[in-house]
Amino acid sequence: MMSSIKKMLAASLALAASIYATERVYLAPFNMVGLNESFALPAEKLMNAYIEDDSRFVIVNYTEEDSIKAGDRDAANKKALEKNCSKFIMAEFTRLGENVITSFKLYDVNNESPIWNDRLKAKNPDDFDPIIQRVARNIGTKNKAVDDDDILSVTAQETKKLRKKSISSYLGAQITGVASLNPDVQFDGGFGLFLFYDARNFLFSLDWTMNNIDAKGTSRPRLSGLSLSGYYPFGTKNITPFLGAGLAYSRRTLDVDADGIDSDEYDLTSSGVSFEVGGGVIFNRASRVMFIADAKYFIDCFKSPFLKSINEIKTNSNDSYYRSRIEYDVKTKNNYLTGFKFSLGLAFGV
Repeated sequence: MMSSIKKMLAASLALAASIYATERVYLAPFNMVGLNESFALPAEKLMNAYIEDDSRFVIVNYTEEDSIKAGDRDAANKKALEKNCSKFIMAEFTRLGENVITSFKLYDVNNESPIWNDRLKAKNPDDFDPIIQRVARNIGTKNKAVDDDDILSVTAQETKKLRKKSISSYLGAQITGVASLNPDVQFDGGFGLFLFYDARNFLFSLDWTMNNIDAKGTSRPRLSGLSLSGYYPFGTKNITPFLGAGLAYSRRTLDVDADGIDSDEYDLTSSGVSFEVGGGVIFNRASRVMFIADAKYFIDCFKSPFLKSINEIKTNSNDSYYRSRIEYDVKTKNNYLTGFKFSLGLAFGV
């Protein structure tokens, strides 16, 4: 007999622990001011579903037997206590001209001041879903739903103001740099243009760059190329990191410049495919103007020419006027170029 009682007691304690492991929150009826009351029930159902998806609270919905008038805080507080809830949520949707102002408040029971509140503007009822989704993600935290920058829950009101959310293509310019690792470590600066495409779950970029523009007269080649890259973004936030890889058609041009040398005769060029892998960060992704910073490691699949030495060679001439003339022995060394590329770009939605 005692054994059965102990088992029942243990089961009861386990059930109670599971019930109260997550806070119970009473969801009071939504108050519709200047709107059709038929919007209230679907909005309440959405709030319930999104909060339960987040798993931070257990929602206790009001029923007709509760006899609570929408917007009555005292009645909601009393009913939350009766249903063993530690908190309760109240919401009000107020039509103002063409817009709807949505207000959400979270209260501790027996506390007149909300512990969390927020207010967002809706252009039309289609905005209720993304607004409620953002509120459900942030309610009860230190964050505000109005600051939630997830690009998948953007409202029509925000699209109207920013005129961006339907734009996914960008054209931009960038400042670039190449830190080559062989034959010696050297940093070369340059610039470029790029076309960037944001497909939410994937990112694509077509880049043209040129580095070491003033290469003439140096031992290093000018670096240029056209690259196509694909990236995976980590999330849909306004500031989004990404990783990916790509291929580039690269061109390396060595301009030999010295007194008496025909530069056209000694221009050495090589070209081919390069592999690139790297990542970066998009800033201000939810706007039509954004910054992109990235870094890549690259490997050339072809050798690039580097100047090794220039030697003068005097030769005899049969010309009676020129008894001798000077020729040049230009020696180069070829290396597979590897290193890092860096860029900071500014892009505009097109």
